[in-house]
Amino acid sequence: MKICTYCHNRIPKEALICPMCGSDVSGSDAIHQDDFYQSTLFEDNTENFVDLTADEDDETAEAASRAEKQAFSFNEALNKFIRYVRFLWKKMKDPAETRKSRRESHNLYGYFTFVLSALLSAGLVTRIAVALANQYDLLSQISLLPTVTFQVEPVVWFMKNFLLFLAFYYLYPFLAYLIKTFFLHRRHAFHNWMTQYAGMNAFALLLLGTAFVISLIAPILMAVPVLLLFLVHLSSYLVTFIASLYQTINETKRDTLYLCLGGISAHLLLMMTIAYVLFLKM
Repeated sequence: MKICTYCHNRIPKEALICPMCGSDVSGSDAIHQDDFYQSTLFEDNTENFVDLTADEDDETAEAASRAEKQAFSFNEALNKFIRYVRFLWKKMKDPAETRKSRRESHNLYGYFTFVLSALLSAGLVTRIAVALANQYDLLSQISLLPTVTFQVEPVVWFMKNFLLFLAFYYLYPFLAYLIKTFFLHRRHAFHNWMTQYAGMNAFALLLLGTAFVISLIAPILMAVPVLLLFLVHLSSYLVTFIASLYQTINETKRDTLYLCLGGISAHLLLMMTIAYVLFLKM
């Protein structure tokens, strides 16, 4: 900062024209900030000086405040992630937790787990499909294999598979909730039930993450182990669906076996419809 020699107001150091009086201050006769405090001792009146650094001070304070908020948000997000990992760890050790520990779980953990599983599943399937298509094209050029052109667009495949697996993961707990509510006459908080269902498949999420990492490293060489781990992961949701119905007290005349078969059939029918719309119609 410097001082205008005409109006004695503080102005930006790079200013060529004083914004207060309009005088030319491009010369070297403008006083710099370092000399300001000494020079004011010789002024008759310093009350009319306008401090133009107030706006800069406010901007600096605002920037510092934003930085503090961002740091706080990052720490808060980190704490939430740590709590989520602890939730999964507890569920892996004891899938059927006590009622008290269930209340400590956040209602959104289930939704986040389903979305994360859908992302990993879509990435895994897309990676394997693209690798196999490229490998087949290479083998068809150097062998007697028939030449077949596979058009696998990674982005399109990923998005379609993401929607497909998202429906897969959400439909199982949703159908189980409907059966419990309308056929077995059992009340459940929907969000808590989604979180409990996802928590019972915490170990399956670990298997899915392992398969996804292996598919990134060696999609062709390790294709069979990856697909086996992936099938075990998907089967876990089916087993959880059946177990959740059999562990529910049935005071009605409806057989639990038929309720399970009906729910599985509805899930399969809906998945076939969604797959047909995504991959054949779109």
